[in-house]
Amino acid sequence: MATILIIDDDPSFRDYLVSLLQRAGYQVRVAESGVDVENILQSEQIAAVVTDLYMPNADGIETTRAVKRVAPELPVIGLTGAHIHGTEVCLRAMIAFGAVAALSKPLNVPAFLSTVRRVIDNPGRNPAITSSAGAVL
Repeated sequence: MATILIIDDDPSFRDYLVSLLQRAGYQVRVAESGVDVENILQSEQIAAVVTDLYMPNADGIETTRAVKRVAPELPVIGLTGAHIHGTEVCLRAMIAFGAVAALSKPLNVPAFLSTVRRVIDNPGRNPAITSSAGAVL
């Protein structure tokens, strides 16, 4: 069973993601920020990372870069809500720094779960996708 690392500073949203992924049959590991992501990846078998973009201490871009330093092939899925710079710009920034997918909040659950399945079932064959409307492109 694949383990997914969820990194989000919002406890209620993090719990929501845990519930969704566990019901879909995945094991889940959580972290409040990307500060310890390198240590987690070096000590645990992780199949994918789901990270929020805006977090204190280490944001989603810093987190994605850290993941890629330790495990370049490990898929990262970025998530973000509305932002002053525009959600689409933020989603594209996640892709530019190595995420294989970026989805907007509020989360489109079927699109999210489909994206998770795609990146886990097809490692290394994950063209970048973005969606501010919640649909996988």
